[in-house]
Amino acid sequence: MTMSGGLALCCAALLLSITSAACAIPRLNSINDLKKVNFGQAVPKHSLVLLHWFANIIDIDNNDVIRLNFDPNLGTYGSHHYGNYERMLNPLPPGYRYYTLGNVNQGQSDLPDYVLNPPDGAFRGRNRDRIIFRMREHDTGWQNDETADEVYITQHYENSYEGTRYDPAHTYQITINLLREIRQFSAEDNQSNSLTELREAFGSNIDDSQLRSLKITWRELACLGLLLYMVLEEKYQRHNKPPPAAKRNVQPHCVVDIPENRENHRDVLKSWRQSHGGGGIQLEVTTESKGKAGILWRGVPKHRLKEGAMVVLYKDNNAQEAMYSHVITSDSGQVNTSVALNVGLQARLHKTKRKFCFWTVPAEEICRGEEIRNPEKVRIHGYDASLQLFVKDGKACARLFVNRAFENWKTEFKTSWVGFYANSNKSTEEYDWWQWQWATKFKPASIPHDHYHDVYEYHSSMPIAPEVQARFILRDEIVLAQTPSWS
Repeated sequence: MTMSGGLALCCAALLLSITSAACAIPRLNSINDLKKVNFGQAVPKHSLVLLHWFANIIDIDNNDVIRLNFDPNLGTYGSHHYGNYERMLNPLPPGYRYYTLGNVNQGQSDLPDYVLNPPDGAFRGRNRDRIIFRMREHDTGWQNDETADEVYITQHYENSYEGTRYDPAHTYQITINLLREIRQFSAEDNQSNSLTELREAFGSNIDDSQLRSLKITWRELACLGLLLYMVLEEKYQRHNKPPPAAKRNVQPHCVVDIPENRENHRDVLKSWRQSHGGGGIQLEVTTESKGKAGILWRGVPKHRLKEGAMVVLYKDNNAQEAMYSHVITSDSGQVNTSVALNVGLQARLHKTKRKFCFWTVPAEEICRGEEIRNPEKVRIHGYDASLQLFVKDGKACARLFVNRAFENWKTEFKTSWVGFYANSNKSTEEYDWWQWQWATKFKPASIPHDHYHDVYEYHSSMPIAPEVQARFILRDEIVLAQTPSWS
C-alpha cells in the first residue's frame, strides 16, 4: 500500500469515527428518560433548571416546530454561534447553524432569577451546563418566527486543560415530546390544584405532605420543584434503592502538592487529645465541603519540619494503611482530602523517608490525634426514646433509639418525622430539600453493647457540614428533640 493510500484510509477511518460519535448521542424522549441521566454526579443538576426554563420560553406549534422569540446572534440569554468544530454533533444541512445558550455570566440581564439562583442551593450551577439548538436562518436576517428543530443539553469539561470544549459523553438530544412534557410544569400554571393534577398525570408517588413542603421551598416555582423531585428522587424509589453515593477516592501513600497556609474557616476548634509523646502538637480531622475529611495541624516543632514530616489520614486508631498523606512545611495549616467523612477517622503525624529517590512516604510515627466521633444522642421530650445525628460516607444520617418497653412507639410516632437542617437558625419548615423521613420508616440497625433499645436509622443524601442539625418533629411544627450542631 502506498503512503498516500494509507493516509486516505486513516482519514476515512477518522471521519467514520467522528460521524459515529456524533450519531451516538442519546435521545431523551420523556421525563422517564431524564431519570436515566446521572444528574448530581456526572451531570450538573442545574441542567434541569436551565432545560425547564428553555422549554417554557419557546413555542411549539402543531407541526412540532420550535419557534424562538429571541435573536441568538445578539447574545441574549448568554447565546452565541456554536461552530461544532470538534464534530460533536452531526454536520449541518445548508441554511442551518448551531447556537448555544445558558452562559449565566453573560446572560445575567436576561435570564430569570430562578435560573441564576434557584431557591434550592443544590441546583446552583458552576456555569458549565449549556443548551445547544439547531436553527434555520433566513438570508434577509432575523425573522420573528425563526425556527429550531434540534435541541441538546451539554456541558463544558470540568478539567480546565480541555478549554471550553463540550463533553460529548454527557451530551443528550432533547426531543419535542420531552419538551412538551416539561412545558406542563410551567411556573405560570402553578395553581393550588395543578400539582396534584401533575402528580396524577405522570404517576408520581409524592404524597400530600411532600407536596406541601415542596410549595414551602419553591413557592411560585413549585411545579419546577415537582419536576426535579420526579427526576432526581423517584428513579431510585421505583426500585426501593437509595441514590448512589459519590465515589470514594481513596489515595495510597503519596505526596499531594497542595499549597500551605490554607485558612481555617471554622470559628471554634475542638480540643485535641494527644498520645505517643506529641507534646504540644495538635491534630484534628475536620469536616470540609461536600462531606469530605480535612486534616488540621498546629504546633509542629521546627526540628520536625526540618527532618521531614507529613500528616496522614487513617480509617481508625487501629488502622495501619494510610488513606491519604501530605508533606507539611509549616508548623500549622490545613489540607482538604478526597476521603469521605466517617466515624473513626484519625490524623497522625509521621516522619518521612525517600523511596526510589523521588517518592516520599510515611516513616516513623510521631503522634496521633483523636478519632472523629458522632455527637451524643438527645432525649425526645416526653418519650422513652432518643435521637442522634451521625455521619456515614460523608452524608448526614439520623438514628432513633427506642426503649424496648416503649412497645407502641409506631402508633405514637405515626405522623412524626426527622428533618435535616443546614444550621440551628433554620425554622422547622426550612429543612434541607427532601432531606427528611417519617420516623416509622427508619430502617432497623444494631449498636454493639446496647441491650436496652431498638435502634433505627435513616441515611440522607445531604453532605455533612459544620452546623448541620437533625430534629425530631412530633407533628406539624412541634419539635421534641434537636441534636447538637455538627462540628
